[in-house]
Amino acid sequence: MHDEAEASQVFTPEMIDTMASIWTRSIITLIDVRFQNVASQYPLEQYKMPSSMLIYTYGGEAQIQLNETIFGMERFALVHGGKGSLLSISPNGEPVKTFMVFYKAELPVFFKKSLKQLLEQVNPFVQQFGYTPSNPILLLDWFQQMMNGWNRGKAMDKLQAKSFLYQLIHGVYREFERGEIRYLQPDPACTAKLYLNKHYREPVMFQEIADMFGISGGQLTRLFKKKEGMSLQEYLIQRRIEAACHDLKHTEATIKEIATGSGFADEKNLFRMFKKYCKMTPSDYRKINALSMQVDGIDNDSHFLYNERELAGLVKSYREEESSMFGQVRSKEMILAAAMSMMLLLSACTSGTPANNGGTVNPVPAQTQQTTQPETSETKASEVSQTRTISTVKGDVEVPNNPQRVIVDYLIGDVVALGVTPLGVARVARGEKEAVFANQITTSTKIAMEPEDVMTLEPDLIILAWGDENYEDLSKIAPTIYVPYGDMTTEERIHFIGNVLNKQEEAKAVLNTYSEKIEEAKQALQNAGLSDVTVTMGEYSDKSNYIAGAKHAVGELVYNQLQMKAPSKVQTDIIDADKYWGEISMEVLAAYIGDYVLSLGDTEVPVDNPIWKSVPSVQHNRIITVDNTLSWSTDIITSSALIDHIVNHLLALAK
Repeated sequence: MHDEAEASQVFTPEMIDTMASIWTRSIITLIDVRFQNVASQYPLEQYKMPSSMLIYTYGGEAQIQLNETIFGMERFALVHGGKGSLLSISPNGEPVKTFMVFYKAELPVFFKKSLKQLLEQVNPFVQQFGYTPSNPILLLDWFQQMMNGWNRGKAMDKLQAKSFLYQLIHGVYREFERGEIRYLQPDPACTAKLYLNKHYREPVMFQEIADMFGISGGQLTRLFKKKEGMSLQEYLIQRRIEAACHDLKHTEATIKEIATGSGFADEKNLFRMFKKYCKMTPSDYRKINALSMQVDGIDNDSHFLYNERELAGLVKSYREEESSMFGQVRSKEMILAAAMSMMLLLSACTSGTPANNGGTVNPVPAQTQQTTQPETSETKASEVSQTRTISTVKGDVEVPNNPQRVIVDYLIGDVVALGVTPLGVARVARGEKEAVFANQITTSTKIAMEPEDVMTLEPDLIILAWGDENYEDLSKIAPTIYVPYGDMTTEERIHFIGNVLNKQEEAKAVLNTYSEKIEEAKQALQNAGLSDVTVTMGEYSDKSNYIAGAKHAVGELVYNQLQMKAPSKVQTDIIDADKYWGEISMEVLAAYIGDYVLSLGDTEVPVDNPIWKSVPSVQHNRIITVDNTLSWSTDIITSSALIDHIVNHLLALAK
């Protein structure tokens, strides 16, 4: 933690005199002077300093990070860092205006030996410090004159700019000498979070973090919880679980190896925390995601190229008061401006967006199948600009009142059912067959739910459902609503998404139609004498079999909505155990197979296998195939089609 100690040190008179001597005898080259507005939506993140730098910021409140130290700035701040330091500026509200001065120092031949001895005591060119200047207006004038002279480009003007650099350093050292300056105070909560993000895979002692700031462990915990809404321990566990989830999805490492690699003490500790926070075991999570890694029609290695982290070196400014050093910030601003322009253009030129009504299983009545009603361009532009606040599991999210460019992950059918055609869709279906709502998303772009791909579509709303790994990154692109997969009933989910899209009445109509379909299906099964039969569903082979529980999309519909019965072993071992799947060996298979069998996805029941041949449902050919177009998604359009498929086949087999 050496950097943190340097950041908060108080300079003694001897140190100040030594630093002044080094500056006097060194060869100083002024490399560049830049100015940039840094907005809260597009902060400067982890910029690697290509040289020694003086940074002067003014305006609103902000957090300034140098390497692992985060400072809190109120209105003005002067910060210095050496080459290779990582700089971040994150405004809390209003944009922060920022001057940056780049310079390098070299040792002259005549004083080289003596300067090296002084540099062993203190090196002012790599020193890290931040403070609030006593005369911020004077400094602002100096930085402004320095930049103006530098941008004029003539030799005399650049000489004047360099003279201001010496004036700045002289002014800084004078303030150090008086000893009355107010150093920027490191933010314990933010620095602790940064430390945990980097070291969560290692053993962590919270008291050691607290010692960096001279406070107690309890005080650090209170500060962290106030800022982050959770304790240090909870945050550390969350980061470790996120790492474990990634490794479970993308590696073949053992559970024990993943536990150790994620920072957990052992396999049992990972299992206990995973069950608590993810409501399933690590093995169940790996199984679920092994079945969902394919994204139709997407080359996951093909993305638009952009530079998110940093530029390799300095590039000259090509426009007054703009710096290509901030290319990543400016590009995001251009994307936001383009998105807003597109929304306003659409609102001004379009009276309404016709809905797709080609689907035969869409439960929405015809009168609700329209995204917007005809209205004047003035009214529509006004609606686009207005926002509403939606409460989610991730906190309150401000969404457009009338979203025009919606990207949807997984629950595409729910959004389409409410009369909205998404701009972009992800995880439409598994396999090569089209989803049942395919004819209603012919104008939608299929994407992978990666920030690079999402950003290119310039959305004004993102609905995320399959997982929340990319939530933070996506929420920086557009308002992002996370719908927890499997944690909502169909009714709760449709009402929630209807509220997000401002389609509350459409949601009621959709659910009324769907409820009527459920009741009609249950009545038809009762009339055919199928109310008490048992049903097993899963993916089968002649070696091992995965039996689905009530958390599976098809299981939830059959067991919870249609209220059909599961065999007793499926009920106790899988459904009551709150499992998504249960892996069943061939030796005990018969006890898990009901009167009817649903074969999910691309698998088939191996009817020639001796064990399967002995099962009564196979002997009587009571097997119903449910392919990926119906078994993959839980959305209401697919569920409606799935009800028809299952009930019609059950009725046919019962005759």
